[in-house]
Amino acid sequence: LLMIPNMYKIAGELLPFCMHVTARTLATHCLSIFGDHSDVMACRQTGFAMLSSGSVQEAQDMACIAHAATLESRVPFLHFFDGFRTSHEVAKIRVLTDEQLREMMDEYNQAVQAFRNHGLSPDRPCIRGTAQNPDVFFQAREACNAYYDRTAGIVQEVMNRFGGITGRQYRLFDYAGHPQADRVVVIMGSGGETAEQTAQWLNQRGEKTGVLRVRLYRPFSIEAFIGALPASTRRIAVLDRTKEPGAVGEPLYVDTVTALREACDKGLASFD
Repeated sequence: LLMIPNMYKIAGELLPFCMHVTARTLATHCLSIFGDHSDVMACRQTGFAMLSSGSVQEAQDMACIAHAATLESRVPFLHFFDGFRTSHEVAKIRVLTDEQLREMMDEYNQAVQAFRNHGLSPDRPCIRGTAQNPDVFFQAREACNAYYDRTAGIVQEVMNRFGGITGRQYRLFDYAGHPQADRVVVIMGSGGETAEQTAQWLNQRGEKTGVLRVRLYRPFSIEAFIGALPASTRRIAVLDRTKEPGAVGEPLYVDTVTALREACDKGLASFD
């Protein structure tokens, strides 16, 4: 939370940056430090891309993906995983080797050099940190849209590159369950693993259920979300891990409802 003012500046200046966060509950009526998403949800407006991990293996893998994606997109990344549930779990993982990391990053050497060249230098004088009136400020603020529009595609490209190198393929939204599921749970974080096992157990007993795990939460790609959701879906349960008092609904729920409405309006999907 103390980083938030700086996050606005980092995102506003389109600086490649990656911050790994052990998500935790924020103290309200009492202190709790477990795997809530309250702290990272407070950063939704900063302009950071937000990438979620659901296990110890994924925390390592997504860290690599986030570092590569921020270099190419110039959008800073907040990579988060559940506090204690994931951060303190003892688990065996397939560790990325130095050779795999070098192979992942070879493609982004030019981006690294461009980032270095962007640093302040008396050989390349420029002005930064100005004050602007609303008319100019708004124009400059809108100028970053193109970078965010292409970020989801860049992340998927990096995930594909990572999958080719390691054999572990990720997508912006990963679906698991019955191919013609009529009930789907949308979830983010470590709870997705339990939800997947539960859906598998139910499907073996004649049910048609599925789980849609959110990887890239920001920028939220409506096309990727709808593409991962079975067309047979009739009921959706969204499991948020935060409380937003006074809101119409919690963040992931609101994004899901909006994505469905927008998809229908754009002709990307049709739900009765």
